[in-house]
Amino acid sequence: MPVRGTTAWNHAIVEKKVINHDRGGTFVLCAWDTCERHGYETNKCVERISRPGQPLLTITYVFCTERHKQYFVNSIHDVNNLPPGFKRSII
Repeated sequence: MPVRGTTAWNHAIVEKKVINHDRGGTFVLCAWDTCERHGYETNKCVERISRPGQPLLTITYVFCTERHKQYFVNSIHDVNNLPPGFKRSII
């Protein structure tokens, strides 16, 4: 079994594009604002929103890379900030 974080681990991950069956089977684009690439199942983020008097709302975001996902997740707390361990560069 490959060790997490190594090249062998990265090659063992199977990435599947997310398909929107409501729109005729088209691929879902990355949820990052300026990105036009396809989103993958491995980079999915689920958000649950509860509002008073309304049912629980579930929103699913998909991203093309782990980097875009981390930018999105951490932008909730700090604007466009990456967690430790990610190299700061142009996306």
